[in-house]
Amino acid sequence: MSKSLYKIIFQAYCCLLFLFLILYQEYLTYSILLYNTLFFIIISSIIFYIFNIFKTNKFSYASYITYFRIILIIILFSIMINSYLFKEFFHLFYKDDLFLIIAFTILILDWFDGFIARYLKESTRFGEIFDQETDTLLLLILALSLYLNHKVTIVVLIIPSYRYVFVFLGLYFKWLNNTLPESYLRKIICAMTALLLIICHFQFLSMIYIQIISILAFLIITFSFTKDIIWLYRGKKYANL
Repeated sequence: MSKSLYKIIFQAYCCLLFLFLILYQEYLTYSILLYNTLFFIIISSIIFYIFNIFKTNKFSYASYITYFRIILIIILFSIMINSYLFKEFFHLFYKDDLFLIIAFTILILDWFDGFIARYLKESTRFGEIFDQETDTLLLLILALSLYLNHKVTIVVLIIPSYRYVFVFLGLYFKWLNNTLPESYLRKIICAMTALLLIICHFQFLSMIYIQIISILAFLIITFSFTKDIIWLYRGKKYANL
């Protein structure tokens, strides 16, 4: 790994520490720093492992924004875990809507990093994979938050699991690894799914509305993956003719 990549990791970690100091203030403890540092190291190692696989020449401006989204997602993860364990954290971050604000910021930055990549003509395969995995990680944290802190049924965890089930099945069904066509509908559905899961965190919503909205998120993401699988399967059939 080049020195520039180590520098990026160091800068990202400093940014994470700074945000923790601002958000947690007197509630920040060594244990919180420790497990979030471990989470940061694991995710950053995966990011740069993928970076080196694709032999990308540089870390683009769009990827910097995506990396900042990762930092914010780590903060959401910390808020979620601490709020589940300690009631004071739930009141501090959920009741005052800080969790919501951070989640909405991540969603807006998801649009912005794509815009920057297209505007600067920096779109790469690494950037695409990086963005997809960041989106999936956000869905996972949002779904876990609903399950742990809002008592939504465990079925909500199927939503972020789809991508990894898709990848796992690709090990056995090679036609699932074929390239899908560019689809704005797929991107819109992913963004809508995240938006619906974020909306579920509004404190004024009753449980029945949270369940309905989370089911809607489940249905639209299921439609998207089913549509892609059918397209790939048809392509396999035509290739065998």
